[in-house]
Amino acid sequence: MTENLPDETPLDAAADDSQSSQPIKNDSNTKPTPPAESTAEETHETVGSVVEAINPEPVVAAKPIFHAPWALSFYGEGSKYFVIRLINAILQVITFNFYYPWAKAAKLDYLYEQTEFAGSRFKFHGTGKEMFIGYLKMLAIIIVIYGSFWFAKANEQIVLGTLLLYGGLIVVYPLAIHGTAKYRLSRSSWRGIFFGYRGELGELFAKFFIGILVSVFTLGIYWSWVEVDLRKYVTKNIRFGSVEFDFVGKGIDLFLIKLKYIIFIFAALIFGLLILFFLGFFGAGMVNMMKPQDLTPSVGLIVWFVFIYLFFIAIMGSIALMRQREIFQYYADNTFLWQNEQWHGVKLHMSFIDLLQLSITNMLLILFTLGIATPFVEIRTLNFIMPRLEIDGSFDPDSLTQTESDYRDAMGEDVGDWLDIDLA
Repeated sequence: MTENLPDETPLDAAADDSQSSQPIKNDSNTKPTPPAESTAEETHETVGSVVEAINPEPVVAAKPIFHAPWALSFYGEGSKYFVIRLINAILQVITFNFYYPWAKAAKLDYLYEQTEFAGSRFKFHGTGKEMFIGYLKMLAIIIVIYGSFWFAKANEQIVLGTLLLYGGLIVVYPLAIHGTAKYRLSRSSWRGIFFGYRGELGELFAKFFIGILVSVFTLGIYWSWVEVDLRKYVTKNIRFGSVEFDFVGKGIDLFLIKLKYIIFIFAALIFGLLILFFLGFFGAGMVNMMKPQDLTPSVGLIVWFVFIYLFFIAIMGSIALMRQREIFQYYADNTFLWQNEQWHGVKLHMSFIDLLQLSITNMLLILFTLGIATPFVEIRTLNFIMPRLEIDGSFDPDSLTQTESDYRDAMGEDVGDWLDIDLA
């Protein structure tokens, strides 16, 4: 934690660096699709066979660096983060929440500085001023959307108002995804190498709008395919300097994960009702728990219902955590990085027991401190997730070069906050 952090190279200077490369063209024909189950060794054997067939002379190929997987590290402290959040909260109250953009910039600056990869820390270059301009644009959008709704409602045009409200949200949602990715990534760097996003708002909007229509006609069943399609588009257009990303998940896999846990919830409800029926009427005796003179509930009956309620909460909470863990695992296992003519996989090592312990502890901290411990919970969660997220050991961070351009419009970032959209 006491090591000297690398100096961040300004973006303009980095762009003029003699070692920087030209932006990568998003051309799917220039590289193979990441195989779902192939290994690095199979890839090198195939490449070697092709080279030998073309050139019989001995060829000395550059060998990739193989070592333990690269993992993220997080060194944030709950006490320091609590002070930042407390100051932010006070200033937001005093300024009627207009300090929010500066509060978010301070929060992200601290979290980035405490995140380390391959011995170097990340840096967030966004400013409160940039996000304040986006914040004002977001307020204008909110006023137009909700103003139209209430105006139509005041004129007794409820149907029109509802269409304007949800239509506005449908238009704004892809804008929030696009803007959040474009701004947040362009203002994030590591060793002076900036991230970037090269997607087009029109293409993203078309995918989202078509997906919404199909989902409506399929009663929401197609939504899993929409989520995967959007994630594929965004991921394919993310750059980390000269490194490209890809997502190869399928909509059917995400749908089956969700369907499985819907079945689990249904089975848990049926099981719980059966327990309530048999133990209530035949075991404990529901009638015996009533006061005979007026059949009012006794203490025993009240305790019994409290027990059943807590039982349902525990079961439903556990199923929700299992579902969340499996979806996170699905997203991580299907994400790849393209570097040095090779695909590098991402892995997430997170067991359900570990996640359950973290969630129970976090819930108790928030409950017994009336929410005051929320900053500590956020730091504990990042300390839990970061070391469990790994990149294939053949990835070479030292060969990264600068390729991305500057971008400072934070409107999508603030709209993303309003719709609770974040990069994950």
